[in-house]
Amino acid sequence: MALNKFLSVVVLLLIVSTASSDDYYPSPPVKRPLVIGHRGASGVLPEHTIEAYERAISDGADVIECDVVLSRDLVPVCLHEELLQVTTDVADRPEFAGRKRSIAVPFKVM
Repeated sequence: MALNKFLSVVVLLLIVSTASSDDYYPSPPVKRPLVIGHRGASGVLPEHTIEAYERAISDGADVIECDVVLSRDLVPVCLHEELLQVTTDVADRPEFAGRKRSIAVPFKVM
């Protein structure tokens, strides 16, 4: 009788020692953070360029956040600046001199 109890305890210990603790206390699944490429790879390449978008994708971005504005002819354009002279050389191009105009940009209070 004592031998049966001893063997039962040994078998029980063997079962417990060979069972993985993960079987009893599974760890939660590992989730990686969501990676967002802000205006492409803006810290490396000029914002809102094909190269910046491609770099963000190759660096593992899940999403690329773009600032989308509508052109005068209602075409969506990824552009951060409201004024073309900030991001282009339009002021130095004589073929566009006849299109120069002044506009009032509203001040946004955050």
